[in-house]
Amino acid sequence: MMSKNALAREPVLRWWVWGPAWAHMAAIFVSSSLPVSAIPSIAFVVPDKLVHGAVYGLLGGLVLRAFAGAQWTGVKPRTALGAVALTIAYGVSDEWHQSFVPGRTPEIMDLVVDGIAAAVVVGAAWAWSIIGLSRVHAARPAGHAAPTFTERLP
Repeated sequence: MMSKNALAREPVLRWWVWGPAWAHMAAIFVSSSLPVSAIPSIAFVVPDKLVHGAVYGLLGGLVLRAFAGAQWTGVKPRTALGAVALTIAYGVSDEWHQSFVPGRTPEIMDLVVDGIAAAVVVGAAWAWSIIGLSRVHAARPAGHAAPTFTERLP
């Protein structure tokens, strides 16, 4: 059972962990709600697929952070897969949402780029967590037992 202090901190911790992902999703929704005519002409200089890759790569990383509880030790195969799946699902909902916005059309290639970008960023973060945890275990003081096989896994 949680203490009163832990219960009081839980909403703050939830916002700390999930807030960045929710904020990024809200920013995607707002920008997808703009008709093409409302987008500044400077936006047409950057290729659309590059923008999708950057935006959904970042979203994948933020969702992974949230699923992992904002801790490197929380990055596991299951959290990585969940982060990619949720990011792709959000991409699907965003493409569907764009079908209702004047001048916008849903594109399957946008969704493909979204999924690839999310998978690359999440995969890189997962690999980095494995490397980081290996270094922590390697830095154990002399006389301590070597990490077991299961301790080496993320």
